[in-house]
Amino acid sequence: MTTHGGNAANGSESSGASTDELRAGFRAQGRSEVVEEGRRDARQARGMYAGLAGLVAVTCLVLIVVRLGQGDALGVWVATYAVGVALGGWGFVLGRIGHTRWAMMVTCIGAALAGLGDSPVFR
Repeated sequence: MTTHGGNAANGSESSGASTDELRAGFRAQGRSEVVEEGRRDARQARGMYAGLAGLVAVTCLVLIVVRLGQGDALGVWVATYAVGVALGGWGFVLGRIGHTRWAMMVTCIGAALAGLGDSPVFR
C-alpha cells in the first residue's frame, strides 16, 4: 500500500497521526537511554585511561626507588624512568579531562620509556 500526500492509496483516511509526528515520536523513543549510555561509556573510558596512566607513573616511581635501593649507579635509566613518571602523570591529567586518545598515546610512550630504562643496556 503506497501513500501520496499522507492519504492511503486505496482512498481510505489515515489513522490520524501524520508521518512527521510518527517519525518524531520514534526518534524521541529511547533517546535518553542512548544519551545516558554514551555518557556512562565516556566516564568509564576516562577512568580507565586515567587509571592506566597513574599505574604507569607509580610503577616508574617504584622502579626508581628499587633500583636506587639496590645500589645501582645513577645513569640514563633514571632519566628514562623520570620521563616515564612525567608522561604517566600527564596521561593521568589528559584522561581525567576527557582527552582519551592523547592520554593513551602519552601513556604508551611513558611505558615504552620505562621498558627501555629497564633494559640490560642501562644496567
